Amino acid sequence: MLLAAALPGTEAAHQLVVCVRNKCSPEEALNVLRELPNPLREGDANPAHTAYNPLKIDVFVQTLLNLGSKSISHSFAAISKFHYVFKFSFFQFAMEGRGKELQEAREAIARADSSSSESEDESGTKKKKDHDKPTEEAVERMEERLEMAHTDQKRLFLIVFQRFIMILSEHLVRADTDARDPHTHWYKTTLARLRQVFLLHHEQVQKYSSTLETLLFTQDLDPHILDVFHQFVALTA
Repeated sequence: MLLAAALPGTEAAHQLVVCVRNKCSPEEALNVLRELPNPLREGDANPAHTAYNPLKIDVFVQTLLNLGSKSISHSFAAISKFHYVFKFSFFQFAMEGRGKELQEAREAIARADSSSSESEDESGTKKKKDHDKPTEEAVERMEERLEMAHTDQKRLFLIVFQRFIMILSEHLVRADTDARDPHTHWYKTTLARLRQVFLLHHEQVQKYSSTLETLLFTQDLDPHILDVFHQFVALTA
């Protein structure tokens, strides 16, 4: 218990449980998470590199889905009431932020490359505007920013898919322990949500398929969970 209490977000998770059980609104639930620290900001002074908070995602998703997994009625209540939040609105925002940052970095590097390759005029001097052309140091910073954005995006996907697997696997273990049918409406709905995340972000996720297969979607997973990943890989092959 002491170890659990020391984990980041534990207090907020307890508050969120109480809040949900007291029939709070989605806005009130999100307000509980508002002050959670962003672990990505440790040692990073640039807020552009921290467009999302993985701790908020972790606490909200695990708390809500665990509450909802107790029964079908709990599942319907949780998914229905917190539908717009549970659709990963903050996850979507994070992905949009990562995508925008990646695009800006690509465009900046492309402009630098274009500026460096300008043709010479008749007098043999280059036509270039020094105030528009990034310096070599600036280009290096842009490339570092692009690489960091790729890393953050990959980390975000790993976090989200890991949480899906953990929550679904815990549900299966509880069902086996209680000798009950694991294929509840909640289980099927959560699998459908996992499939939707794959399809919505297929262009980005496809780049990390090998990593996902090695680290998360391994052969010891439940076949239903693994099938979602295999179907995605087959569609994008």
